[in-house]
Amino acid sequence: MKQQSLSWSCAVLAFTLTGCVPGDTGGGGGLGSFTRGFAFVRDRDIYVADDSNVSSPLQLTTTADNRNPSLSKDGRRVVFVRGSAELWVVNATSDPRPTLVPLSVASISGVHTPVFSPDGNTIVFAYDASGVSSLGRINVDGTNFRPLTSQFYYAGPSFFPNGSAVLAARGSSPASYTQLVGVDINSGSESVFAGSLGVQACAIANRVAVSPSGTRVAFDARTFSSGGCSGGVRIFVRDGSTGAVTRLTNYPAEPLAQDGFPTWVGNDQVGYASDAAAGTNNVYSLQASLTDQSGPLRVPTASEPYYGPN
Repeated sequence: MKQQSLSWSCAVLAFTLTGCVPGDTGGGGGLGSFTRGFAFVRDRDIYVADDSNVSSPLQLTTTADNRNPSLSKDGRRVVFVRGSAELWVVNATSDPRPTLVPLSVASISGVHTPVFSPDGNTIVFAYDASGVSSLGRINVDGTNFRPLTSQFYYAGPSFFPNGSAVLAARGSSPASYTQLVGVDINSGSESVFAGSLGVQACAIANRVAVSPSGTRVAFDARTFSSGGCSGGVRIFVRDGSTGAVTRLTNYPAEPLAQDGFPTWVGNDQVGYASDAAAGTNNVYSLQASLTDQSGPLRVPTASEPYYGPN
């Protein structure tokens, strides 16, 4: 497949980077309310923490087998994964009421990194089927499931602002997500936006995140060590106009620290989880223009963050 210009334009896809179920009645933990802030995982349950009161997050689930939350564009709902093959949607309120999104496909497993479309009607997610990690789309009510990809391995989709396509990590195996590709959510057509992650990143670990303005992308990637792809995971930012990639986070004294799940906090900051502080995951954020920094604490004892609304 021919690599597209690093200006992030794509004639083929016609978009640019600028452009309730018994058993779980919801949360009950936390005393706060939520308008804007982070969704995250703590003790394998889903929480939301409002920027105004992060010490009193709302607990949205109670089953302790949940992961990969992401917020709708309006910040009112969270989609997440339960177990290995279930998608759920829950209200980001004090009355959560989680509901199952029925996939109706017996062969699906390893569901991960779901995201809402900008209009909130569709979910795109990665999953395993027949030994390959693919992308699929489904309506929020569980109808119209459709595989989008099949040839390579895919992970961590993020919607372009116009909602017609996602940017995702692609590779020859789950350990080799080395490309950024655009995937049209209607046709499944693909276009390579970046065939290389720069000189410091060797493979994307979890997630790609397109900025709300569509001008930059953040991703978490393993770094090189002793000639191999065995270093710690760091957060990187790629400029959509120039193609320049910078390493946002770094800890020289902790080369194996793990930073993951980047999420945009507005257009200028990137939030992320890191275990650099005594091996415990917390959520931090940094200005996206910085290089090789460590950010201030935003949410303690939290992983897999997703910020919204943006």
